[in-house]
Amino acid sequence: MTAVLAIPRPLVAASGGIGRNWLLACAALAGVAHYCLATGPDGFGAPNPMLVLAAIAIVADVRRLPSGDSLGGLSWALFAIALLACATPFRIGAAPALACAGLLAWRATGISGRSAGVLLVALAGWVMKDGAWAEFASSPILTAEAHLTRWLLGLGGIPGSAVSNRIVLADGQSFVVLRACSVLSLAYPCAIGTYSLSRLLRPNLAPGAGRVCAALGLLLTMNTARLVAMAASPAVYRYMHRDTGVIPLQIAWATIVVLVACPSWRRR
Repeated sequence: MTAVLAIPRPLVAASGGIGRNWLLACAALAGVAHYCLATGPDGFGAPNPMLVLAAIAIVADVRRLPSGDSLGGLSWALFAIALLACATPFRIGAAPALACAGLLAWRATGISGRSAGVLLVALAGWVMKDGAWAEFASSPILTAEAHLTRWLLGLGGIPGSAVSNRIVLADGQSFVVLRACSVLSLAYPCAIGTYSLSRLLRPNLAPGAGRVCAALGLLLTMNTARLVAMAASPAVYRYMHRDTGVIPLQIAWATIVVLVACPSWRRR
């Protein structure tokens, strides 16, 4: 008997070339692998659930891409740039690698290609979220959150003033809004999680910006209430900064993702 070598359908396009979905998968995998290798063993830990959810959504969308796409020069160029970015010894190279993989996916046909592209570019931003640009961009947001919290405290009968991201109460106590307690620490994974879960539940419909904006609006409301509670009550502040204090917060924002992403807002 003669053994038959089974070649996966996506690998052989109608033109006899390699399908775009294979280039996309290879480029994305190279970017993620490069990030892990460049981070080193100290950077490994429990994966963020929203990252895992995004990865599952990307894989599902890549599998739905048509296998017979003809490849042009731009597709090969994006693939080459993604791989060259992985040749750098720094983890920052993963960002352009994932971004080029996202652009390659965006050029594919249909909702699946665009959605995979959005998520890959979003993961590229996740890689860069702790960079110097993030510190620069977060300053006005932290200031705005401090002033909003001070205003809400005033409505509740607790006078005080706000300077930059610091709130000074009438009794001399101060409260500083840092990135760890800001909506910034949760907004990015919340947006990615809402988008990814929506894609997995409704693969034939684009999630759109409405669900993501709704999730971020609820998240902002919840986190502002948390800031007001911590600023107003030393007991709440101490509890929130214990090891177990983060559990209610994680449950609350994960619930927001599920509640916004799961219900159907459109008639069948």
